[in-house]
Amino acid sequence: MGHVKSILMSGYYGFDNSGDDAILKAIVKDLKELDKNLNITVLSNNPAKTESMYPVKAVNRFKSKEVLSAVKEASLLISGGGSLLQDITSTRSLLYYLAVMTLAKIFKKPVMVYANGIGPINKKYNRILTRLILNKVDLITLRDENSKEFLEDMRVNNKNISVTADPVFTLEPAPKEIVDQIFIKEGIPRNKHLIGISVREWKRADDLDKIIACTIEDIRNKYNANVVLIPMHYPEDLAISKRISRLVKEENCFVLENKYSVEEIMGIIKELDIIVAMRLHALIYAATQSIPMVGLVYDPKVEGILESIGMKYMNNVESLKSEELIFNIDKVWENKEQIKKDLESQTIKLKNKALENIRLAYEKIR
Repeated sequence: MGHVKSILMSGYYGFDNSGDDAILKAIVKDLKELDKNLNITVLSNNPAKTESMYPVKAVNRFKSKEVLSAVKEASLLISGGGSLLQDITSTRSLLYYLAVMTLAKIFKKPVMVYANGIGPINKKYNRILTRLILNKVDLITLRDENSKEFLEDMRVNNKNISVTADPVFTLEPAPKEIVDQIFIKEGIPRNKHLIGISVREWKRADDLDKIIACTIEDIRNKYNANVVLIPMHYPEDLAISKRISRLVKEENCFVLENKYSVEEIMGIIKELDIIVAMRLHALIYAATQSIPMVGLVYDPKVEGILESIGMKYMNNVESLKSEELIFNIDKVWENKEQIKKDLESQTIKLKNKALENIRLAYEKIR
């Protein structure tokens, strides 16, 4: 009887972030479709919850003995996807992911950096350390060209680097009947056009709440639309969404109060006419469903993903003005049918690129 292959996954898992939940769900699904007997272990902030949500074993990412044991047992370490290698959030998180990769190499395990968006890495020591470790991993796939350019600028000369696509492009939304029940549960009427807004806290974005509220009032009346605020990370995004909703003076602005699965959020976004989104995976969910979008750029990764899918309508949140955001929303609304067609053709290509990650990963399993 042959040796059972096993994969260890390291990422931002178990933190109630819809985007990272989607990444994990997509990778696990695609790996299991390729080999149903594959053993998958996940380093998680909440192992019990992760095990309840996915067909995997999970261990506590902060318990060194559990991590060490999981690395020793693995046939391959997958780091990602997502934006793990950056120091905008903190140096601590960057060092964590680099340390797990280093541990795997110490035990002579193959390491794949899987569909990552990389950067920014601003501190000199962080850049040196990242370059040293990435030059020793076995394979790097990236979700956008900007990340490749960033690695080139950082003088990473690993020969096994390719641009693929975010894993989430292989996921499907929840059925329409389930989504319809969510709208009923949330008290969101379907008698008008529907515009989605997805924002997050950002300390360098002055008056973000007021600017978004002002924008909602304009577009809601102009397009005879209901507006739904869609939190992607709980509870942070729910808090800012509620503050914005309270600032809107009239009715027809709603907040998704309850937490929903990745597929359910994708299904909700599928029902929108357009979305204005700050969270990267809100934009990716929209792209998978060919929903026209305006991006709110707070990080290069957002600009990178918009460029990778050919979407040019975006505003920088750190210099955001309501009239400039409304101008882009108007342009998207005017051209939404053509944008939808463009996204449909892009999505087919990106799904195939996302599946390429799986083939490359499986080739590295020992």
